[in-house]
Amino acid sequence: RDQNGQDNLVLADMGCRNTVFSAEAQSGVHSLGEWRDAGAQSFRIELVDELPDDCVDVVSGYLSVLDGSSRPNEVWESLKLVRDSNGRMGGVSHGSLRNVAERRAGEL
Repeated sequence: RDQNGQDNLVLADMGCRNTVFSAEAQSGVHSLGEWRDAGAQSFRIELVDELPDDCVDVVSGYLSVLDGSSRPNEVWESLKLVRDSNGRMGGVSHGSLRNVAERRAGEL
């Protein structure tokens, strides 16, 4: 657990390198349209410790934004409810995908 009481998953890969996954997922759902319009044709969703039903909901949510049947804010709200294998909700953030103005405001 970190200083905020969040459980951050640590996994070792096949090369025995450890990766720490923040309890709070990072999402680019608000940028999908911009990336698609810029020519991106493939997107990766990394699921680590989520429950199977939540995995289906996450993938369906992103696809619905790409096909225009859902707005990014709607999917963002559903991402807040995604649970880990212990049933705990970790939340969601923009992480390093925040725009420059937001990052600068956060540094003040």
